[in-house]
Amino acid sequence: MLPFWTLLLVLCCAGVLGQNDSDVEPRIVGGTKAQEGQFPHQISLRRRGSHTCGGSIITKDYVVTAAHCVKQGNNVAPANQLEIQAGSLLLSSGGVRVPVATVTVHPNYKGIGHDVAVLRLRNSLSFNSKIAAIELATKDPPSDATVDISGWGAISQRGPLSNSLLYVQVKALSRESCQKSYFRQLPETTMCLLHPKNKGACYGDSGGPATYQGKLVGLASFVIGGCGRAAPDGYERVSALRSWIAEKASL
Repeated sequence: MLPFWTLLLVLCCAGVLGQNDSDVEPRIVGGTKAQEGQFPHQISLRRRGSHTCGGSIITKDYVVTAAHCVKQGNNVAPANQLEIQAGSLLLSSGGVRVPVATVTVHPNYKGIGHDVAVLRLRNSLSFNSKIAAIELATKDPPSDATVDISGWGAISQRGPLSNSLLYVQVKALSRESCQKSYFRQLPETTMCLLHPKNKGACYGDSGGPATYQGKLVGLASFVIGGCGRAAPDGYERVSALRSWIAEKASL
């Protein structure tokens, strides 16, 4: 049994967005560059201007991300330090930037499980082919279903962020299999997405979407033992958290 998990948050350092995508194999880890309009719900969450996490648009006024993206210990990031970028495949340019007005973290978040936060935007988004809301799933994907994950996170365990939005297809793993193989106690709000070696989520992908049949089924929360291992990634179950998200986002 693997003894530890690692949150996917990354604190960006100066120059990381200056990396040329042609210098490295493009991957989320092991991913493919997204096409225009493929993930119009995907946003980059910025703190003091630098990318920290992913997230998803759920209405013109609200996005959802991981709690650990905005809360460390007892400290919640002030809304005036946060903004989102929407409508661009590139971290370094394009799209629109919108400041965050309020940050609401799930009250049961204690470091693992209930890893979700809802952010209200200061200005409403204008929807188009590149910017759109995604529906919250009411049930988990079935075991062995193919799920898409996406983000601008690190391309390897110690690699730079990707300037291009990347995605990879992973497999839904039953809670029973994940619990039995990898965890002593899998949080009730968490599901596992399985991938082969050198694929999967990495630092900076936190809070980003897992989608199945056009609906948001998961939020990136943690990896087991490091990025790109042949082990599942932990995603928060939107089906289990949907009522809370909907209440906070006025759905």
